[in-house]
Amino acid sequence: MFKYVTTLMFLLLPAYVHAAPTASDCDFNNSGKVDFADFVAFSQGYGTTQNQYDLNGDGTVNFRDFVIFAQFYGQTITTTTPPPTTDAPVGIEVGMQAPDFTLRTPTGERFNLQEQRGKPVFLNFWATWCGPCVAEMPDMQKLQKTMGDSIQIVGIDLRETRSQVLRFITRYGYTWTFVLDSTGEVATVYGASAIPTSYFLDAKGVIVRKFVGSSNYETFLEATRLAIDN
Repeated sequence: MFKYVTTLMFLLLPAYVHAAPTASDCDFNNSGKVDFADFVAFSQGYGTTQNQYDLNGDGTVNFRDFVIFAQFYGQTITTTTPPPTTDAPVGIEVGMQAPDFTLRTPTGERFNLQEQRGKPVFLNFWATWCGPCVAEMPDMQKLQKTMGDSIQIVGIDLRETRSQVLRFITRYGYTWTFVLDSTGEVATVYGASAIPTSYFLDAKGVIVRKFVGSSNYETFLEATRLAIDN
């Protein structure tokens, strides 16, 4: 009995002397989630003494580490990294910090610009009755398809009803974010007296490009890359 207890204590000892592992410890490729790619990496280290795979700190990569890894499989890594900040003055010219605003989507969700910090944003002021606005939208959808993971596209509709906007975007199948500037207040702040008017913001909320009038996919793509790289 004493021998059994001693052996059990020996087996469990590393769990007490090693910091408790987290999902981040199992995200071996830093992809933001624990998935099959991490399992492949772990498998390559199984039976070795590679520190990054030794989750319980007992000096070897074995079945006990696999049990720990399995507990975190499928989890997404959450971070508490604060959003990037800027000292740029607030304004609507290139190099300035875009004015903050809060609007509602056609389905009622709240959208706040400042909460998008950490990812570039493409603001597009438009309306369903605006021919040039409608003309550039297929190219915007193409941008959404190719770069939607890298930039947040936001269509700001001017002074139209929820049903008008919903009917339009449903008819054409546009999939970026739409919000309603029902009073035109945000458009006034941004000087969008003519539409379409577009602003590209970097991850800190600083304006890097501004367009008045209809544009095309190549122009949007160039501005998107500038916002990403800024």
